[in-house]
Amino acid sequence: MCHRPVRTCIGCRTARPAVEMVCLIAPGGKVRLVRRGPGQGAADEAAGERGRGAWVHPRCLAAALEAGALMRAFRRRVEVSDRETLLAQAHAALGRFTDGQGDAR
Repeated sequence: MCHRPVRTCIGCRTARPAVEMVCLIAPGGKVRLVRRGPGQGAADEAAGERGRGAWVHPRCLAAALEAGALMRAFRRRVEVSDRETLLAQAHAALGRFTDGQGDAR
């Protein structure tokens, strides 16, 4: 049996396997998507530079943005420069790295 990391979605507050979610980071206060998990590399940044991460289902991201969940998750004021691009990246990243059942390829 393989151990799968479990994370809590900041949008719906349910705990699910991390492969079903995307991770957001906010270095310098600007939110962006980081690809993590099997087949997803985050080697472009040093761990200390990355700081806190916020995990969210792509389907919950729009609601999380509206409800101010990102500021609570990052514990500071953050800026989303292009909301539509962030939403599109989140949906594309999950589709690229998982099959229909949420299992990583």
